[in-house]
Amino acid sequence: MSISSVAGGYSSYGLSPHGANCQCPACQSLRSQASPVSGTPPSSAPQTANAAPPPAAGGEAGNNAAGQDNRGSAQSASQAAKPADPAAPKSPDGKPLNDAQKQEVEDLRTRDIDVRRHEAAHQAAGGALAGAASFTYQQGPDGKQYAIGGEVPIQISQGGTPQETIRNAQTVRAAALAPSDPSGQDRAVAAEAAQMEQQARMQELQQQSGNRSLSPLQKLQQASAPAGSVQAKGGNIDTYA
Repeated sequence: MSISSVAGGYSSYGLSPHGANCQCPACQSLRSQASPVSGTPPSSAPQTANAAPPPAAGGEAGNNAAGQDNRGSAQSASQAAKPADPAAPKSPDGKPLNDAQKQEVEDLRTRDIDVRRHEAAHQAAGGALAGAASFTYQQGPDGKQYAIGGEVPIQISQGGTPQETIRNAQTVRAAALAPSDPSGQDRAVAAEAAQMEQQARMQELQQQSGNRSLSPLQKLQQASAPAGSVQAKGGNIDTYA
């Protein structure tokens, strides 16, 4: 049905013809179908001004890396603020030692302990025949003196009788070999003491052989005679190396 046929069909009733301004339901329906709908706002463009920015690629990894950097910085600051060990060795001017100097100090400490232990063993075994130990020192990077060598003087003396000489020689030999690590000088002193002991034993045998041929009066006179001069020799056991 068209607007013109409707107008022609109802003209005899004196009604106003249908037109552009007709408000009947049919005309309004036709106008709404034929004309584009006005007043419809155009499709809105995406609003990007206030939109939240998309997360950056690897955002979680970046956050983790940033957190690790922050923790690393905090640890570095904590380590820097940590006070130095007061027991750590230092140079005479109070500065910390480097690794090489620390190792040198540790080696000197170990050497000092070994030297003093070594000489103490000599003295303990030498008894009255051994004198006081003397030491050779070296200054370490920390300014302290460490013993790196030492020696103990000992009296290698012959006694008034072969038996006494034998006892002295045995004491000297035991003192020379007392440490667990005797030096070359220690072994030389021990060999000298062993030789002195052998000579004293030969003298003892000679005396025993001669006494058998003496009369009781001669034996009494020999026993009451003053002892001969005692020969004494001094020697040092050990130059620690």
